[in-house]
Amino acid sequence: MNRGGCEDCAERRPGPSSNWVTASGVPAHRDSLFLCQHPERCSILVLMRVLALLLLAGCAIPNPWRDQRNYAQSLKPAEVAAPDTGAPLRVLKVRAYADAEYQAQTPRWNARIEEQVQRASAILEKQFGARLVLESVRPWPGLPQGSSLREAVANLEAQDPGKGVDWVVGFVSSLRMFSAAQEELGVARFFGRHFVLRGMFSAAETDALDRALPLLSQAEREQLGRERRAHKEMAVFLHEWAHTMGAFHDRSPHSLMAPGYDIGESSFPEASGRIIGLALDYRGAPDARERWAAAYREEVKRSATLAWDSAALDEALLAATGLAGSGAPQAEKQKLPESDAQALQRVLALRTAQDYGRADALLQPIAERHPESDEVQDLSCSLAQERSAPVQVVLASCRAAARLPGAPAGILLATAHLLLSQNQRAEAVPLLSRAETKLGSAPEGWLYLAALQLEAGACSAADRAAARAGEAKGAARIREESARIRRQVGFPPQAEALTPERESGYVTSALAAHKQIDERKLDAARASAAALRAAFPGMPAASVLECRIHSRGRALEPIRTACAEAAAAAPDAFFPQYVNGLVASAEGRWPAAGAALQRAIHLDDSAPQIWQSLAAVARKLHDDAVLRDLQQRFRARFKSALRPALWPAGWAAR
Repeated sequence: MNRGGCEDCAERRPGPSSNWVTASGVPAHRDSLFLCQHPERCSILVLMRVLALLLLAGCAIPNPWRDQRNYAQSLKPAEVAAPDTGAPLRVLKVRAYADAEYQAQTPRWNARIEEQVQRASAILEKQFGARLVLESVRPWPGLPQGSSLREAVANLEAQDPGKGVDWVVGFVSSLRMFSAAQEELGVARFFGRHFVLRGMFSAAETDALDRALPLLSQAEREQLGRERRAHKEMAVFLHEWAHTMGAFHDRSPHSLMAPGYDIGESSFPEASGRIIGLALDYRGAPDARERWAAAYREEVKRSATLAWDSAALDEALLAATGLAGSGAPQAEKQKLPESDAQALQRVLALRTAQDYGRADALLQPIAERHPESDEVQDLSCSLAQERSAPVQVVLASCRAAARLPGAPAGILLATAHLLLSQNQRAEAVPLLSRAETKLGSAPEGWLYLAALQLEAGACSAADRAAARAGEAKGAARIREESARIRRQVGFPPQAEALTPERESGYVTSALAAHKQIDERKLDAARASAAALRAAFPGMPAASVLECRIHSRGRALEPIRTACAEAAAAAPDAFFPQYVNGLVASAEGRWPAAGAALQRAIHLDDSAPQIWQSLAAVARKLHDDAVLRDLQQRFRARFKSALRPALWPAGWAAR
């Protein structure tokens, strides 16, 4: 058979099930060309086809050296880059410390730290105009071996407050095993001046590269390891530095603010960049911390994105509340004896390590010796809360802190909260009034204050605080609840003349009497109304209560008289309007009944009975337009049909 110019070929054309191979060992299609036993007889065409086939076969042969180089390329870290914003240059100083283990693990450790700061500075200068200058690199002898990163931060703060520099950075030993968790690689305090970083040399990672890339030269593997280590050093340094500027975690995989380290991290997200820019504008300005906090919260509100880590956002906002409060003038701190000052630093370190039991045991004698020290008493209150001590223990600690003139807003609010939980409103309200004078501009702080004031019955103060909270979630709800309480209790037009303490007593006493009526304790409610009239002459709460009490009887005349008086004294009180509407309907005075019930619905539309009564009055007046409007609004409000029905109380004209 002659195929492709080859004569006398020994191979026959294979059948459909044959497994033929070419000379190169590559499986052949049944119609492909096979080598002849007599190659000298093969035509040029045959040889060309064979050559092409061999070349193709060669391309398919596995090449492990090439594969490993491709894999090594995939292990290279991303380049950390920054936009060139042309920001004005700021020179900022950094002081560095290295503990003994870091020094032992890191050849040329002081030069290594200097290089790390320089690489980070190149990024920050390009994007923010922030040039970091290393003031000095010092040994760190005072750090106990085996300290956690949070303990290390507390130790660093205690040893060096940062006088003369903008940041103090500590370097500690590398981990014995690989970790990508940011909290294992570095720790910083939001809006602080201190952060701590681990060394980034990892024997485990080096061994892993050697095992994964055995065909690469040692020099190639070492170069890859150096690139990965340098990227990790820069990324973690920038990450923790940005925390001190108020930036928080971002879920973007390429973000330098990602919760876990990744070799793909390459830049700051746009929103984080704006937050850092704000911090640079405000951080060094005198008396600017409250303005910084206000600008920070506004930027967070404007830039909110689903990419932000919600837990980190909450932590940052809480820290910003302290940032705002710290701008208030403070009395000069009472200087502690050196021994107590050192013991207090140990308490702070134990607290940072969450060893609350030992921290409390060490703190209690200091607190007893220094009852007038804001620093000591504030710490005692905070520590009692953090260690979840019994309520009475926490309250005792926080009372001692709150009674001091310099108590910050946070301590006052926490103590008032505890007092309210124990129904001790009279003691809580003055603390809330003091907190109102010390809060900064943080909406969350004002929202918390408004909620506590409302719980205490100080409606006017709650309205003021809710207004300062602006559009913060929950502020509108507090204003609505305050208005509802006012309509239930009955406030005169000039109720603002009451002090918060008096208003709290007025509201809580009236609400307690209304509860007595709901429980059918009418004699007790009458006594409460009489006490209110005596304690608050000229205020309408007693008249509103008497209107409700009389409405539980059967004689119309006393009801009409009491509720007319209450409606005149408190035009915005709900119960007098409602009862007046029912009295008018019982007497057949339908237009008056309609007007009173319309007013009642305007004040409080939450009870279906009011709608049913007004619908019945509209039917009596043959006012189909009003009836249709009520039916539509009722369906929208209650998702059901409106059935007209009067709700008299079995009254009789006697």
